[in-house]
Amino acid sequence: VPVPAMAAFGTSGGTGRPPAPASPSSRPPAPTPLQLLIRRAAAIEEELAQGQHKPFSEVTRCYSEDAVAAGHQPPAFLRQVAAVCAYPELMGSDEVPDDAKRRAGEILGRLYGGSVGAYNLEYVTDTMTEKVARYLERRDGGVPCVPAHVIPCSGTAAAVVVSAATPRWPRGTRCGHDRRGSCPQDVLTLLVDESSAVPTGVLVPVPGPPLLGAAAGLAGAVAVPYPLAEERGWDVDVPAVRRALRRARAMCRPKVLCVVNPGDPTGHVLSRRSMEDVIRLAAEENLLLLADEVQQERAFDPERPFLSFKRVLWEMGAPLASAVQLISFYSLSKGLGGGGYRAGFFELVNIERSILKVFYTWGLSVYPPILGQVMLEVVMEPPQPHEPSYPTFEEHRRDLTRSLAVAARLLGERLAQAPGFCLQPLQGGARAFPRVQLPPRALSQARALGLEPDVFFCQKLLEVTGIALAPGSEFGQLEGTHHVAVSLLLPLPALERVLLALTQFHAAFLREFS
Repeated sequence: VPVPAMAAFGTSGGTGRPPAPASPSSRPPAPTPLQLLIRRAAAIEEELAQGQHKPFSEVTRCYSEDAVAAGHQPPAFLRQVAAVCAYPELMGSDEVPDDAKRRAGEILGRLYGGSVGAYNLEYVTDTMTEKVARYLERRDGGVPCVPAHVIPCSGTAAAVVVSAATPRWPRGTRCGHDRRGSCPQDVLTLLVDESSAVPTGVLVPVPGPPLLGAAAGLAGAVAVPYPLAEERGWDVDVPAVRRALRRARAMCRPKVLCVVNPGDPTGHVLSRRSMEDVIRLAAEENLLLLADEVQQERAFDPERPFLSFKRVLWEMGAPLASAVQLISFYSLSKGLGGGGYRAGFFELVNIERSILKVFYTWGLSVYPPILGQVMLEVVMEPPQPHEPSYPTFEEHRRDLTRSLAVAARLLGERLAQAPGFCLQPLQGGARAFPRVQLPPRALSQARALGLEPDVFFCQKLLEVTGIALAPGSEFGQLEGTHHVAVSLLLPLPALERVLLALTQFHAAFLREFS
């Protein structure tokens, strides 16, 4: 059964309303509110092009975490190496630096036929796993990494959401602390036992990426939302997770705890103490820890650096370091690359050998596009200080975090001066998630229209200002609270205009519905 397009998934990673698995007879899922806003934004652009009068001259999309779409291209060295690998005739071009040609030549020398167009299975399963493992050891301060525990993939979506046609785990294997029988071999359905009368539960954060809750539903599991502590900077509230566990056990068997760090769309970065608390919780409750760490390159607060769950787990020592099962994710699209190149990997920690073998077999059949892996290799082994491209590559990396930090500071300053907004400190990621005050009359009118209040607000905002934001209900939020997701990737002048228009519109919105 084919997996539905990601954009067609359910409304939230934390609503507790995951979509049912697809079937050949299923109707296409209804569009989400954000999808409808995106379609309306495109229609408005057409109306403007046709000369229709609007109180604005252009549509500004300010909701995405897609850096390339926002104008931030990957480093030149990355694209140069990929270009030469795709078209080796560029080896003779003076437009390509010698060190980029040299790196491309080394990569092509390891590919069948000297081409990214060949299958090149060994490049993915041998060369890339070794290079990723060495990168992870450098990232984690020397914590060992076994190449066989690294599974390259074509991005987080491909790793988390897998077709229902995938093979099953061998019976009798330890699958997430369980020996009850076979279970699907993809990541989020790792612990789903279709023969059990009690469904598997997957704990997902609220707010969180829509992918997680939707994937749980697609896998035949139950998404169990747990609230992040907004007033504590969106920290993981372990007592709240325990309460969610107790409630969930009346309807499912929770086996997976998903944690997103840095947070999306919340922009928080977990402290070491919070991560240790989460690890202890996973150990005490016998949960597989699934760490979505794809935003790690976007941690921009020097006071709260990114730490991987693997490193923290290792440094906690025995017995936890060898007992807690962990799967962590990395994506090129949320770092120095771009989403269109489709490259990433996940690492398996403390997972039984028989399960690792099945993952390897899966990798043989659905390995990722070679050109994306070429770009991932360059990120894993960037230019070194003695190479000519090193200064520009490192400057690009610094510019990424610097621009996010400046945008976060600007957004925090502007919203702090505007009544009706509350923004928690931003430390990483590419979005902010401010709370927005909406008056009772607006809530009533939204309900009369069958809309979530934040969707109603975003619709009005788009029609009056041409600004498209993502409603908080797209990511999940506590009942009675309302949020919007704002991208930090816009150029600063554009972000300034968005914030001015947003705060002025909100003031008028409060007057209109008071």
